[in-house]
Amino acid sequence: MSVLSLKNNPSKPLPIGLTENIAYGMGDFASCMLYVGAQTFLMYYYTEFAGVNMAIVALIMLFSRIFDGVTDVIMGHIIEHTRSPLGKARCWIFKMLIPFTLGSTLLFSVPQGWNEASKLIYIFFTYNFTMSCVYTAINLPYGAMSASMTQDQKQRTILVLFRMVLAAAGQALIVNITMPLVNFFGADAKAWTYTFLVVGFSGSVIFFFTFLFCHERIQTNESLKNGSVANSLKCLFTNKYWLMLTIAFFCVYTADVTFNTVNIYYCKYFLSDDGLVGIFGTIFNISRLVVMITIIPILVRYICKRNMLLLACVLMIISVSVRLAMPYSMNAFYVGSLFWGLGQGFAMANLYAMIPDTVEYGEYKDGVRHEGYIYAGASFSSKVAGGLGPVIMGFILSLAGYIPNAQAQHENASQAILMTSTLVPMIILFVAIIAMAKYRLDKEYQHILEEIKTRKQKQIF
Repeated sequence: MSVLSLKNNPSKPLPIGLTENIAYGMGDFASCMLYVGAQTFLMYYYTEFAGVNMAIVALIMLFSRIFDGVTDVIMGHIIEHTRSPLGKARCWIFKMLIPFTLGSTLLFSVPQGWNEASKLIYIFFTYNFTMSCVYTAINLPYGAMSASMTQDQKQRTILVLFRMVLAAAGQALIVNITMPLVNFFGADAKAWTYTFLVVGFSGSVIFFFTFLFCHERIQTNESLKNGSVANSLKCLFTNKYWLMLTIAFFCVYTADVTFNTVNIYYCKYFLSDDGLVGIFGTIFNISRLVVMITIIPILVRYICKRNMLLLACVLMIISVSVRLAMPYSMNAFYVGSLFWGLGQGFAMANLYAMIPDTVEYGEYKDGVRHEGYIYAGASFSSKVAGGLGPVIMGFILSLAGYIPNAQAQHENASQAILMTSTLVPMIILFVAIIAMAKYRLDKEYQHILEEIKTRKQKQIF
């Protein structure tokens, strides 16, 4: 199949059909195989199999996530200025297929015979190559592509729902197959390499499916072509609703990453079975899917997206409160997993559905649309959260005297694991609630759309 036969088809009929909706959603399925796999297992692999210092690795991850801010802005600018027969965002999915497999494999291939300093250098470069460069260059265009597939709000909402549902499926798959695959390949350091070679290759095949069936129909606004980065960023940071949403986005993601990073340690040292992380993933994702498929489509008629996001934070606070009250209880573990999944279902579906609304508000305020930069900001906040979560866990556990791969931890380390799994996410979620207190875009949105339409009609005449 030649590259030319894969070119973008801007004349593809609307509305978006089932195959294209599924194909778009499968992109997040593939993304989660790498992102959630790294989020859930990478620190565990580094400390228990590569034998490196947890606190130093956490610092590397934090630096890398800050560096992601630079790569996100660069990628957002590139998307808005790309002109390709494969599509301005779509083409980057195709270009990153091979690097996606390579990066996934390199993450879990720390050389065993090297000293710790050499291992840390390897981790620094492979982590930045994979998460700051490759993941950014494929996931950010994937997210921005939805704004070019259709201008119909209902169809965009459907795209988001397919994306969230299949993201949950991808997360459920990766947390359930990783440990069995590692055990199948020998349960040693090389087993992790083979496992994530399989994961990376599978993700690339799935992303190709997304590329093949999804097409950009909305033509690029040429007036954006000569816009400066500085002016675009100024518009972005004066968009008050984008700022509020980005803070909430960052807090929800930080709480989730912190919780998920320490969860395998909690399962190992409080419930005596690190394999329970798979049970958590199953309960979590089933409850998240139930929310997104059956509950949100009904509640959206009666409750605005901002209030559903606040509900999400409350549900996740209940989850960690139950764990804090009964840390050794399997029943509390099951209930907490359920409530965390319910909260994440409301949070992720609404956060991603709210991002396009801030694009419209930006156009209303400044007269210019900046889809690339809007999505770059959302991506940046989630990635920094992805680095901050392990840093929070790494420093708290290191200060408490955590001993890697010990049969049991002493009291201070055990309490640090529990606090990082409960009180820390709880505090971060309260910050998200405060950030959204004055968010009013849901109530103003219809007026904003009417005003934009009126302006365009005046320009015509």
